Amino acid sequence: MDNSFKDKIQYLDPISLEELNAYKLLNRIDTKYLCNSNQIGRLVEKAVKDFNIQEINNQRNFNYETLYFDTPELKTYFDHHQGRRIRYKIRFRKYIDTGDAFFEIKRKRNYIRTNKVRIKLPFAKTLDDNHYDYMRNHINLPESALKPSIWTLFDRITLAGKNHVERITIDTNIRFKNNLKEISLPSLSIIEVKREKNTRISPFSKILSDLGIKPIGFSKYIMGSIFLNPQIKHNRFKRKIVTVNNICYDTKYD
Repeated sequence: MDNSFKDKIQYLDPISLEELNAYKLLNRIDTKYLCNSNQIGRLVEKAVKDFNIQEINNQRNFNYETLYFDTPELKTYFDHHQGRRIRYKIRFRKYIDTGDAFFEIKRKRNYIRTNKVRIKLPFAKTLDDNHYDYMRNHINLPESALKPSIWTLFDRITLAGKNHVERITIDTNIRFKNNLKEISLPSLSIIEVKREKNTRISPFSKILSDLGIKPIGFSKYIMGSIFLNPQIKHNRFKRKIVTVNNICYDTKYD
């Protein structure tokens, strides 16, 4: 990553978590982008005028740890691989810097809409009746029990529009691990732009476009599963794997 990244985020004006929570994006569009981490400094530099950055206790870059659950036959992975319109992911997300943990369900309703519900619970590697009762209220439970599948770990900064309702997350220092191995992709950054559906112009999307960074669908769980287990069936995702490899190993960003 560009060594100036940590310095450049200090030039952004801060926004508190409470203020950020006021950014209600009830009817929103989420768009993901991938880029080489050495481009993040330039992105942040261009965002100074129109965006604030989340700050908690004088900290602006936060550590996240996520444990995904799947069935022994990998139902959630293969539902995605088969392009099922209605599918879901089950995970525990832990905010390392605060110790907070949430049990989360991300449910894809169709090709566009994704709903996320969560409940604050102690982080757990094994799901019990309380977890299943919560899931039962939101999804049709799989026939097989859910077990830990993979971990994703990353750092995140969150930006918010100064004069418009737009929220940006930028994930760096991305790692995947399971019980057998760990893979690090330090050159890959994942950006997600969340904005109101009726907003005609996204200032941050304009910044990305100016730098030649194009939108692309991306799932940490899916890509992590493939990188940790290349033998798993992944025909549907071959182009994205090529894209990730090109971003990570293209020296033009150095």
